[in-house]
Amino acid sequence: MSSSSFIALQEASVKYPTGSGVHQALSNVTLLIESREWVTVAGPNGSGKSTLAGVLLGTCRLTTGRMVQKERMDIRGVLQHPEAQHIGDTPAEELAFALNDQHLSKEELRQIQKQALLRVGLELSPETPLNSLSGGQKQLVNIAMALATAPDVLVLDEPTAMLDPAARELVLRVIRQAHLQGTTVVWITHRLEEAVHASRMVAFQKGEIAFDGAPETFFYGDLASDSDLETPCERIGLAPPFVVQTALHLKKKGHNLTARPLSYDDLAKAVSRLCL
Repeated sequence: MSSSSFIALQEASVKYPTGSGVHQALSNVTLLIESREWVTVAGPNGSGKSTLAGVLLGTCRLTTGRMVQKERMDIRGVLQHPEAQHIGDTPAEELAFALNDQHLSKEELRQIQKQALLRVGLELSPETPLNSLSGGQKQLVNIAMALATAPDVLVLDEPTAMLDPAARELVLRVIRQAHLQGTTVVWITHRLEEAVHASRMVAFQKGEIAFDGAPETFFYGDLASDSDLETPCERIGLAPPFVVQTALHLKKKGHNLTARPLSYDDLAKAVSRLCL
């Protein structure tokens, strides 16, 4: 593990029995995650993304290989299915469990609980029963809990899958703030438009790493290669986000974009340069 690595997977494999034999969820994966990175993980369904999340969070044991991490590192996460994480019956109990080593008074704890929920847009009492909340609200509680301890690493498995567009934008903004304050982020998603914040893309296919590099290269390919060749994104069977599709379409029509945009703002700037 390099001096700046927070987490290193070394030849990591996960197998589990199925009705028809053995399923290889991860196959000899070697992956280094560096301090302060934002790694977006993508891939088709069943490619190993959620298994990776389980390994990083310690809820899924490796069959072979190993995971190495720095000592006294706080890793928090959000799983794809909200109920799978709940220990208590209310947000107050969930957050109390997360903060139980901070020796807070009852009043301090209550204030932190309220602030944590407001941070993710939940204007509800910390004593609200979790079983009365929608799936999206439960997921926001999990995100609030993960953020409450200001962890070293956040592992988020499809954190916005159950959220409406406004809540998705809020969560992305909150996680972005945590990242800017030093938290390492592993963001697992099928919404490829969310890769705009990534410093690095890792794509899985059939339990193996199919791509590890810059988001622009993942979506647009190597600058030195033929523009008509499939991009790494297309090669593993994923559809690029709308911004990328638009930019690629303009390029095929003969418009020479000087940038490889990932966000709507970047696309607007690239298009505006065509008109100069």
